[in-house]
Amino acid sequence: MAGTADAAAVGEAVRARARWWCGPVLLGAAAGAGCGPRGTGYAEARAVVDRRCIECHSRRPSSRAFPIAPRGVMLDTAAEMKQYARRMEARAVAERTMPPANLNGMTEEERRVLGRWVERGARIP
Repeated sequence: MAGTADAAAVGEAVRARARWWCGPVLLGAAAGAGCGPRGTGYAEARAVVDRRCIECHSRRPSSRAFPIAPRGVMLDTAAEMKQYARRMEARAVAERTMPPANLNGMTEEERRVLGRWVERGARIP
């Protein structure tokens, strides 16, 4: 019986993650496999970075608060995005400490886009 309870707990954990990644509509067995193509590509991740991150994390930040990129993390190129993919996932998706105090209004969907991109290998063109 313990095995059945453990399997049920694991199944619920997988479904909960799928709901977070995919939004409120659970896509059955496909949900654990990645929820379809939505928000998985570099172009969508790049758009989020350009909207929410690049003002500080750039060679030439436009933010008056940061004349240089914090901690030297620059996201100007695809290669730099890939280099810092796991850090972006940790700070923006898991910990939600980026952007600081969410001053520029990063949405939950934008966080999911970054998370899915990283989860699927942070592929770049």
